[in-house]
Amino acid sequence: MGKSSIILNAPRFIATNEINHNSPNWYKKHYDTDYTEIIYIQGGIGHFIFEEKHFVGQEGDLIIFNPFSNTEGKSCVDNPLKGISVSFSNLHINGIEKGCLSDSTDIPIIHLQEEKVEINNCLNAILSEYDTKHAGYQDIISSILQTVIIKVTRLLKNANHPSLSLVCLEVKKYIEENFRQELTLNDLANLVYVSPYHLSHVFKEEVGLPPIQYMIQCRIEEAKRLLEHSNLSVREIASLIGYENANYFNLLFKKITGSPPGKYRKIKV
Repeated sequence: MGKSSIILNAPRFIATNEINHNSPNWYKKHYDTDYTEIIYIQGGIGHFIFEEKHFVGQEGDLIIFNPFSNTEGKSCVDNPLKGISVSFSNLHINGIEKGCLSDSTDIPIIHLQEEKVEINNCLNAILSEYDTKHAGYQDIISSILQTVIIKVTRLLKNANHPSLSLVCLEVKKYIEENFRQELTLNDLANLVYVSPYHLSHVFKEEVGLPPIQYMIQCRIEEAKRLLEHSNLSVREIASLIGYENANYFNLLFKKITGSPPGKYRKIKV
């Protein structure tokens, strides 16, 4: 094959399966397997762990299980996963470790946008050919599978992968949009279907602060902005950012910034 070829060694198709809403206990463990598997999520929610990092998959997401990867996934009982899985071996992509579809250190998820209809149609076609097994079905599956792999490789090459896991990204965004409300660690953990302990651990590891401390940071930054660019009183600002006790806000603001709110305003304005 030429130097511009993406696939250096054609994959060998193994099997395809349908994951449906009637399987709320679906579970996949991919530790000691020597083949690659992709799962396209058509509906519901799946919880996945890659190298001890939790992420959530939902409609339009493609999950990659590389060979011998420390990856597992399970369906959300309250909103069971629906999708199609395709497994294959013998893959070699130009510039990627043999057997792998993606870099083995990346969080193995792609959020498909305009490509999701095409990928979904391709995987449905593979499933249909595999179920009916008409003459030449293996050749058709091989051709469609290579098309999917090339499409996925292009997406991965062009993707700007977030530095944070999906759980942390979702919680971080939620805090930034709702920090004025009373948020608890349990509230945030329930939002992404993980334990409070797990969320606190991974959020601090990736963001640098525990979730509630990050919420406080957002409040203080908003207080700074209001002190500099509004005529609101300190008491009004405290109430706006979630503190009904102005004295507590004064103490907290001074502890974090080094100056009480009134003095901070005089310095900055």
